[in-house]
Amino acid sequence: MKQNVKVVFDRKNQAAKTGTGKIEICVYLNRDERKWETVGSSEEESWEVAAQSRNIQAKVKHYEQIINAMKMLGEDMTIENFNKHVFQAKAPSKPEENVLHNGNDLRQSFVEFCREHLEKEGLAKNSVKDHKVVFNAVEESGILNTFADLTKANVIAFDAWLRRQNNKSDYTINGYHKKVRKYTKILWRLEMISSDPYEYVRFPKGSNKERVPLVEDELVKIRQAECSGRIDRARDLFVFMAYTGLAYCDMAVFNYGTMTEAHTDYTYIDGSRLKTGSNFFTPILPPAMDVLKKYNYKLPVISNQKINDYLDILRERLGINKKVTCHIARHSFATLILSYDMPIENLKRMLGHKNITTTQIYGKILKANVEKNVTMKLKGLR
Repeated sequence: MKQNVKVVFDRKNQAAKTGTGKIEICVYLNRDERKWETVGSSEEESWEVAAQSRNIQAKVKHYEQIINAMKMLGEDMTIENFNKHVFQAKAPSKPEENVLHNGNDLRQSFVEFCREHLEKEGLAKNSVKDHKVVFNAVEESGILNTFADLTKANVIAFDAWLRRQNNKSDYTINGYHKKVRKYTKILWRLEMISSDPYEYVRFPKGSNKERVPLVEDELVKIRQAECSGRIDRARDLFVFMAYTGLAYCDMAVFNYGTMTEAHTDYTYIDGSRLKTGSNFFTPILPPAMDVLKKYNYKLPVISNQKINDYLDILRERLGINKKVTCHIARHSFATLILSYDMPIENLKRMLGHKNITTTQIYGKILKANVEKNVTMKLKGLR
């Protein structure tokens, strides 16, 4: 792949004559369009060190971001278009237009604004944590530093930066953009910036990994498995989640004495989700109650990752060809409940979903499983 931006030394072979040569940045736009910019001079022995200076590397990074933005925007790769981005990012003819918008200083830190606003929102602990991960990424990218940096080209450059990490799916990256846009939209509504840069760009949304819950026979197989030690405790916690619908973080703070209500049929957990703060009310089904009795109503403490590691060992031992994780336990509960004709509105309350469209995903999964089983088991029917 052609390198679009690189640092070159002594292109015109002057060092042999004068003892020093020019250090230049070469911006390759297309076969006939290359932009050269002199950024210093050096002796041949020390030019590579000089080329690593903060100023030169900052320019290289900035020019790479511009190239990526031009590609995303579908612009012609010409020096003229490249220069427009370079000089647009510098100083307009009227300095006050670059500094102020409706009396607001555009040099204010965007990330600091996001962090300060987040503190006032009263979000659940896990949501706050997720937002902070995104803010850290924005800060690390060095692209959306100030209000003035909130442009269409820079949002596209930030997207390109996220993708260069090679560790995030389209779905995850879209989640980052949604959180950033929340705050660009707030700034725009407060008339602190002239427009919301996300209004003019679209990125791939991707899709979340398909949820493949365990069917009841597989849950029973796990419950009846002979195991001991840490695997036994991990299995028990999985069973508790699979027969209450609790997510790992909610199970980790579960307190039988303060969070349950005894009714005629079942004992119910009455709580609020750590992730969203929404309330849930869910039964402790008999297999989950058996787990509680085994541990004298105080569940053992194991990290999410360790539980998943032990469950993977158990899954292989039992020959289950699906993922078996804390996350899958919650999904398995949902599809199990729906398979017994529970109204989806009731499941929404059990799981603590804010929006019923989230709960309806499980209805689709259940239909897909029915279709798959019918196809497999009744394909010979005439």
